[in-house]
Amino acid sequence: MPLLEAEGLTAGYGDSEILHDVHLRVDEGEIVALIGPNGAGKSTLMKAIFGLVTPRHGSIRFRGKEIAGHTPYNIVKEGLCYVPQVANVFTQLTAEENLDMGGYLLDESALPERKERVYALFPKLRERRHQRVGKMSGGERQMVAIGSALMLDPALLLLDEPSAGLSPKLVDEIFANIEHINATGLAILMVEQNARKALAMATRGYVLASGQNRVDGPGQALLDDPEVGRLYLGG
Repeated sequence: MPLLEAEGLTAGYGDSEILHDVHLRVDEGEIVALIGPNGAGKSTLMKAIFGLVTPRHGSIRFRGKEIAGHTPYNIVKEGLCYVPQVANVFTQLTAEENLDMGGYLLDESALPERKERVYALFPKLRERRHQRVGKMSGGERQMVAIGSALMLDPALLLLDEPSAGLSPKLVDEIFANIEHINATGLAILMVEQNARKALAMATRGYVLASGQNRVDGPGQALLDDPEVGRLYLGG
């Protein structure tokens, strides 16, 4: 059974239909990269999976349970967490306070142990745990955002453009962190404009264009496909 499976998914905003009969699968422990041009519907797909957009048609099953149309609150309780591209941290709070907010469903007694897990993954956050997040670099903020999602020990982590706006050095650092997190057994579904880097680390990838599936397959196979390279990877 796939960890996550979307079939025949159609969704949009108001009168505008963005996704048309999209399918996608994530298995246990995988990194799955979702790539495509701007406006392809990648972020809309993420939001539909997480309950921020209500699908008009189709099915979304998580661990075999239908979650299409469920609220984000209930989806989080099933074991799925989402890190949006923007507005993903509380800038007026410290790093540690952000982690506490991420663990809002936990009993207070469980918070210290969960924070220790996050600090083990992101040692920089331990050093800066009392620093206000608004004073942190973009890379550190992204660590806080991902760490906050990890507080609930999800089975699947959705990442929307984790490297957006970061310097090349910080991009490498964030991708290394994602690989490290995945090595713990956590499955990751990632939307990423840095398509080559995303596919290089992905178990599998999906290419969306105009709200529809175009190509899918193993990450390295998509990287090596000259047609995918010409149309979607810039050469």
